[in-house]
Amino acid sequence: MRVELTANYTSLGVDPVEFAREAEAQGFAGVSSADHIFRTAAYPHVWVTLAAMACATERVRLSSAFANNLLRTPVEFVHAGLSLQALSKGRYEAGLGAGWLAAEVTGSGLPYPDPPARARRYREAVLIARELLREGRCRFRGEFYDIDVPVIGPLGDGVVAPPLVASLGGPWTIRHIAPLVDRVELKFGNTTRSGDLSMDALAAVTLGDLAANVAAVREVAPDVPIGAFAMIAVGSDDEVGAVRGRVGSELYGSFVGSRQQVLEALDGLADVGVDRVQVSELVKGSILRLRPGG
Repeated sequence: MRVELTANYTSLGVDPVEFAREAEAQGFAGVSSADHIFRTAAYPHVWVTLAAMACATERVRLSSAFANNLLRTPVEFVHAGLSLQALSKGRYEAGLGAGWLAAEVTGSGLPYPDPPARARRYREAVLIARELLREGRCRFRGEFYDIDVPVIGPLGDGVVAPPLVASLGGPWTIRHIAPLVDRVELKFGNTTRSGDLSMDALAAVTLGDLAANVAAVREVAPDVPIGAFAMIAVGSDDEVGAVRGRVGSELYGSFVGSRQQVLEALDGLADVGVDRVQVSELVKGSILRLRPGG
């Protein structure tokens, strides 16, 4: 494989400890946990899940995928991330996202900003998180945050700050946030702009769209590593046939099929400049059917 694969855990129906151990044994480079409370089903808590995974593994990278900036402050995000970095002995990556699932946010009693405000809030949070991670303190006053944290930890005593990773998809966030972070993961563009995931929009995403976003990142951050997010369905025609009809024949359609077909499609993303792919499931069990190590 020319790309590294990260296995994204999203299901209460699967033990996160066994999921992480099996992913590590199969040759995945990383495991991650989604940060949701609910959508069509309930989700496990991101920090609890990652802590359990950290204690159950030895090699794989761990990451939040992606911590929801609308559900918590960047101070909590960094505080939890530094604790995970210490617990995992330096294997954690701090993934922060703007937040996109409207019903989840408003159902939790919190405001859901329009897309421009959400993007500006996200940029401020990235600036705060970066300062806290690099300096262990932050003073910041902006449009959305008034922060005064004199010390945060654990840092020092062998604990090095984790890399800061941003999930980006639109031109504004790419231009204004990509230069601020240690890694970018490109998500599915405008498919969540409405406040939920649009399968029709997902089916319309092309490899050219992904390549254009990679080029946009390179314009403002020439050296930042770039990953991508993929939703996969691995199995027989009977198992994945219904999903194939929903995702069409463009980019996401190539991530539906047999193990070999999906692995080849994921590996092909290296051709447009992607070095890592985080995979999530459209059909339950798909991730551990990949077996990227053999």
